[in-house]
Parts: sequence; structure tokens; C-alpha cells
Amino acid sequence: MSPRVGFFVDGFNLYHSVTKVAQETSDESVKWLNLQGLARGILPLISPTASLASIHYFTALPEHLYLADPGRLGRHRTYLRALTAHGSLRPSIILGRIAQQQVLVRAASAEITGSIWREKGTDVALAMALLREASKGDMDEAVIVSGDADYLPAVKVFREMYPDIGLRFAFPRGRASKELLREAPNSFTLTSAAYLSHRLPECIRLPSGKFLYCPAEWRRKP
Repeated sequence: MSPRVGFFVDGFNLYHSVTKVAQETSDESVKWLNLQGLARGILPLISPTASLASIHYFTALPEHLYLADPGRLGRHRTYLRALTAHGSLRPSIILGRIAQQQVLVRAASAEITGSIWREKGTDVALAMALLREASKGDMDEAVIVSGDADYLPAVKVFREMYPDIGLRFAFPRGRASKELLREAPNSFTLTSAAYLSHRLPECIRLPSGKFLYCPAEWRRKP
């Protein structure tokens, strides 16, 4: 039997890993990551006959940066458009939100109140999508691309509800979790080479006939 594999990608967890690799290699082009290519490269680790059933990508647009860093917001939008326009099996994009959170910092002489922006909703949305896709009967294996231990409760529920469906993690480089590895011992860690060898084309033809180009900041240097 050829196992059908569904991929569930925690976009921010993967992004932080990719950004670290970009810094280490001085190669920003790694951010133009081809998720379909990455997923297909993972399939042989699961089974020589494994097939790609679906890809679900969970992220949030940094709309709070529309004045401070509009380029970052624009690149994120371009990337999402590229993901949904290239390849034979295109990822479904599930958007969360980035919300402001108040924090209290205690210093030696005073307490300082400030705020930070944090992504919200990705882990819940991913867990719900994992259960939903399992209920359809369209996959035999599930791979969660994340090293966030917050998924541990969802993994335990998933195993109780769908004991016949395999589940493992593809830990982004530098973000492995011992807790998740104990729960899913068949998990593995993605490498820098896996990121660097799977890039989207620099020019992608859209369904409208127009062309989408890789942002200049992410283009491969000659």
C-alpha cells in the first residue's frame, strides 16, 4: 500500500528556522522556500512508495508593520501568492492573526509596562485541521512541520481518535522538541540543505497570465 501523506506546516516556527539558516549562510534566497518541493523531498523518509496527499500552511500577515516595515508585509503577501500559484498540488493557506499583548518587565529599580506583537491562533487552527483531514479518510500519515511543544495535547487526542493514522513531526532545523519526540519517536529534523535545495522559481506564471517575481531581497545572488 502506498501511504498518502498530509503535511501541516506551522509557518512561524518554520520561518524562524529558515531565517536562522539565511543568517548563517548569508543567503536570503532560502526564504523563497518551495513547500511542495520540501514535502516531496520528505516523503522517502516515510516510505519509498509514499504519495503527497495535501499541504496545509498556517501563518499570519504582519499587517502591524504596514508603516514601519511595508517591505516585509509585501514580501509575505508575494510569497503566499507564489505558493498558491505554483506546482501540481498547491498548499491551502490558513491565516491567523497577529495581536498586541501587554507585558510587564520588572527591573531592579522599577516595573516597566510595554507591548509586543505575537501571532495568535496558528496552533489551534493546525490542530483542528489535522483532525478534520483525518476524519475525511484521505491520508494514512500526517506530518506536522513544527517543533512547538504546545502541540503535545493535540497529538495525544489525535492518537486516541485515529490510532491507524501515523503521525510524526518534521522539526525545523534548530527547533526540535524532546517532548514531541517522545510522543512521536519517528519524527526527524529538517536540514539546512533541505531548505537550500527547494526554492520556488524566480518567475511564476499566474492563472491570469501575468507573472509573479521573487522579491529582489530574496533572489539568489550570482
